[in-house]
Amino acid sequence: MWNQYAGQRLSISLRKQNTEVQPSVAIPAAAGARQILRRIPGPWLPALTSLYSTYYDCFHDGGGQYPQKLKSLHEQYGPIIRPTPDEVHFSDLDMLDTIYATRDRNSYSAGGLMVDQSVGFTEDYAHHKLRRDALTPYFSMKAVADLEPELGMKADLLATILGQHQRSQQPLNLSDVLFAYSNDILRSFCFGADNGLLNDLTEARRQREDLAELLRGVPLQSHFKGLMRLLGGILTFIKGEAALPPALRELLAFRARIRLDIEAVLSDKSNDNKGNGRSLFHDLRDSSLPLHEKSVDRLQDEATLLVMAGTDSPRLTLAIASFYMVREPSIMRTLREELAATRNESQSSKLSLSSLLSLPYLGAIIQEANRLSFGVTGRMRRYSPTHGVAYRASYGPYEGTCYALPPGTRMSTVTFCTHTNEQLFPDPWRFDPTRWLGQSDEVNRRKRCLMAFGKGHRRCIGVNLANASMSLALSTLAMYDMDLFETDESDVKFKYDNQISHPKRGSKGVQVVVRGKDV
Repeated sequence: MWNQYAGQRLSISLRKQNTEVQPSVAIPAAAGARQILRRIPGPWLPALTSLYSTYYDCFHDGGGQYPQKLKSLHEQYGPIIRPTPDEVHFSDLDMLDTIYATRDRNSYSAGGLMVDQSVGFTEDYAHHKLRRDALTPYFSMKAVADLEPELGMKADLLATILGQHQRSQQPLNLSDVLFAYSNDILRSFCFGADNGLLNDLTEARRQREDLAELLRGVPLQSHFKGLMRLLGGILTFIKGEAALPPALRELLAFRARIRLDIEAVLSDKSNDNKGNGRSLFHDLRDSSLPLHEKSVDRLQDEATLLVMAGTDSPRLTLAIASFYMVREPSIMRTLREELAATRNESQSSKLSLSSLLSLPYLGAIIQEANRLSFGVTGRMRRYSPTHGVAYRASYGPYEGTCYALPPGTRMSTVTFCTHTNEQLFPDPWRFDPTRWLGQSDEVNRRKRCLMAFGKGHRRCIGVNLANASMSLALSTLAMYDMDLFETDESDVKFKYDNQISHPKRGSKGVQVVVRGKDV
């Protein structure tokens, strides 16, 4: 029975720690809403201006540092703080379901990737549902199971590369190989044919480094969207695309390549000499979606995000898992024992996809690598235009204090805070797959709080395909004895928030020497 919305009292019963409420009063004006948010703890500067977040996102220590800063602010002020003037940020795990309930998305960060029309950055809930429902059947477990022959061929190519480097004893950049593996899978799935990166690791390295450069520019392009586009237009007009900042140049080039793929699909030219099967975008072209949802521009945005996220996120998770499997013999040994036992039970030297997906320790390695990859590392903002939220601080200097957040308030969290929560994940930077084994309440809570694929109805649509491809890749890697080559933990550890986790500058990725074959 507290607080007021722009001078009108709102009665709320706090039977739970946090509650979503629909007030009977009108939605307050922006000034009234900000007046209410003045009660939220935190330093005064981010409550006054978004330049505070801009500084940490774009400039401090090379940029990409706001997740780490937010964690330190929560340690100082408690579970609720104000990272920007019109946004509230939580570190309270019990708020995750409230934040990521059925809500509209704040599209602020879409500008960095220029994918405003993709399903992942569609702001309105109903519009998002229309676009997501068109994609969902292609990412179901049944649809992914039907892809097993294609996925198996890619895993066989991965084994061929490992075998070649076993014989030559030349160092192998696993980050390049895993990028090629993930990209070939995604492009086959999206367009009906891949670019053969598993057969051209030099090109795979170039594309991986180009994508890393592209993502390094996301913070600047998000905070200065209009300015960056204006600058890009001026520089292109005066000196051509070569004069553009590297990150913007790579983004435009990436989108241009995707646009050619979409135009080929829409004109049906992609079937002339690019493989025999249909693809996701062939089916979308012929679907019952409204015509404006099948335009070149709209599908270009969709494909850009799918290929980008579907390549680099699994690549990062696989690189992290591979590093610790090679560095920690006990992890590799336990996985091999699980795989061997399953092969003996099935009396087959090659395990099916369904068998791999049922293995608890293999799944635990993937979950732990997902945790330390952090998924989308930036703030994932949600809001409801009609519902307010009541919250009682659960710890810190303001423990027990109640806050009423008016309708329209942007709420967010970052996976960095959730995935390094020491109560949920003791010794959070230690790679420990056993965290995920069993069915205890603690393990189940960890699974509910894992946000590498997002949460709620906007959870990453590609989770089934990602888990399938990663299970096949790790079971293949487990067949080989490897030593790390000029690689340490800093080559896989979170350092920068560039939409996804990036390690130290100058990292070459995970490099190994393949010593022999175990199976």
